[in-house]
Amino acid sequence: MNNTQGIPRIGLLPYSRADGSQYFPQDYLDAIEMVGAEMVPVMHDTPLDTLYPLVISMDAMIFSGGCDIDPVHYGCAREPGCGRIDPRRDQTELALFDLVLSRNIPVLGICRGMQLLNVALGGTLKQDISGHRVSETSDDPIWHDVRLEAGSRLAALAGGPVARVNSYHHQVIDRVADKLTVTARSADGEIEAVEMPGERFFVGVQWHPEKSLKDDAFSANIFKALRAAMR
Repeated sequence: MNNTQGIPRIGLLPYSRADGSQYFPQDYLDAIEMVGAEMVPVMHDTPLDTLYPLVISMDAMIFSGGCDIDPVHYGCAREPGCGRIDPRRDQTELALFDLVLSRNIPVLGICRGMQLLNVALGGTLKQDISGHRVSETSDDPIWHDVRLEAGSRLAALAGGPVARVNSYHHQVIDRVADKLTVTARSADGEIEAVEMPGERFFVGVQWHPEKSLKDDAFSANIFKALRAAMR
């Protein structure tokens, strides 16, 4: 562990509001506390040349949800359905991703975070899909089943081929990055989870397990598996 107390440290980026202020949703903090870890905050205005010392102090990284990624980062023009973007966060997060990848620490991407993993590795997104929840803050999500790929980490954590998950998003992965494997899909075929093959814990989920970890064993298992993967 990266501190003298032996407490694991998990990096986390905050959400941003339209006025530029930043905040950490309590659900994420609860998830980190549940696994006996402490947070390493990475603010959106962190100077890029100071990111490396933060990364080497981490034992794992959670790429959180939030607003949309600017389509310029995956080679597309912005469409009318694309939501609010935060260029400052995009810049910091993409630079952070490269450092995290080089450190080979466990990674969990949630909602926007899963999309960020895909974009950073060369994939693309669908900027708007109708019929999906668009609010990251609503307490009344849509719930639906996803089918999990046999042999995947997520299938093992769910204990079977199907899991019921929440939905707050209005974007999904379009073209999957070459280094990622799709490990969950919704009934309509949209990508709901990705993993990087190999021993390393590198998982992205389109849903928000932090919002349901107190009532759902699968959600809690995802964070417990992240914790177990830390050196």
